[in-house]
Amino acid sequence: MIVFLSVDFDADSAERLYYSDQPVKISKAVFSIRKGLQRVLEALDIFNIRTTFFTPGWVIEHYQDLVNTILRRGHEIGMHGYQHEKLNELSAEEEWSIHEKSFRIIKQIQGHVHGFRRPYWEISPHTLKYITDLGLLYDSSLLSDDEPYIMRINNKELVELPIHELFDDWFLFEIQYRSTDEVLRIWKYEFDAAREEGLWYFPIIIHPTCIGRASRKKMLKEFIIYLIKNGASFLRGIDIARKTIEKTKNVSQNR
Repeated sequence: MIVFLSVDFDADSAERLYYSDQPVKISKAVFSIRKGLQRVLEALDIFNIRTTFFTPGWVIEHYQDLVNTILRRGHEIGMHGYQHEKLNELSAEEEWSIHEKSFRIIKQIQGHVHGFRRPYWEISPHTLKYITDLGLLYDSSLLSDDEPYIMRINNKELVELPIHELFDDWFLFEIQYRSTDEVLRIWKYEFDAAREEGLWYFPIIIHPTCIGRASRKKMLKEFIIYLIKNGASFLRGIDIARKTIEKTKNVSQNR
């Protein structure tokens, strides 16, 4: 089974935008810059995992050295808003401007842009059209399946790498306040169930602000060891999207 162990590297983008008068809330997000990101990178390096970091354009502008470190280690940068905006609360013009700006920033530092994930667990009716207009190959925002599939948006193909709240560290740790033992048990159970169903794809979303705490990093390493022992491999979003296209073509040719 292929595991998409992706990272939402928001840093303090949303806090500076929505909570600029709340220093404590900002300080929690700053933890990802001071400690969290490094711990995530260390955990991934131990197991030679290369994945996708969905990163707001604002974060790239303000922490380019950190983003360069991510790229040097072989990871992919995907779009994630400019400053982690609530896309469904913007006008169509405002949203397009955000995507276009984020696309330009990532292309300048990475040379290409292939993927997108929504900030704040929501998109607008325009979002998927906008990212296909920009030429992106895949999205990872929707909950409509548990395996990747191909959509047609305005006669263009867009691969969807679906996700779910139960696979998101933020939802379990920061909203439900689960313990590390509980999260490890939930993720193991979900992975085992997916494997028993014969699924070929399993997504996990982590945030350096959240999973970067020492105890949670320890839990993440334990989970990765469990995945590897049970035959999992790890790919970046772009690689899974290409694999999805290949699988879809093979199915069509064999009909």
